[in-house]
Amino acid sequence: MSLHFPAEGRNYLLNVGVHGGAQVTTWYIALFEGDYTPQEDDAAANIGARATEITAYSQTTRPEFVESAAVGGATDNEASVAQFTLTAPKTVRAFGLLSAAGKGAATGTLLAFQRLSSPRSYDVGDVIKVPTSLTLSNPVT
Repeated sequence: MSLHFPAEGRNYLLNVGVHGGAQVTTWYIALFEGDYTPQEDDAAANIGARATEITAYSQTTRPEFVESAAVGGATDNEASVAQFTLTAPKTVRAFGLLSAAGKGAATGTLLAFQRLSSPRSYDVGDVIKVPTSLTLSNPVT
């Protein structure tokens, strides 16, 4: 499985890393239940409706993505894995990294989206842990 970086996410990385644009200092993880395939024009403004964001969890906001410093072109949240405690039965099909903290928010930036290889079903009270890693690599030649 690899993360899908839509145009909005790639533009953000280039604008900040190369063009000197404003940096987002905190990213958040969102879960999705819709049977949805990532698209090039996915954005924070439309991903919640397209992929059906899950907001039935006890945390008051989307959990923060607390990443380690990048090494070898990669970073992850292994030291502080994001957690969701469900308040309704749900089937998780994807997750995304967004700049807005609000559950279901359609603002900010969608950095990346990951469709899971197979859906996973959970019940009320289940704690979902979402380890996330970001890797930038050159194409294989």
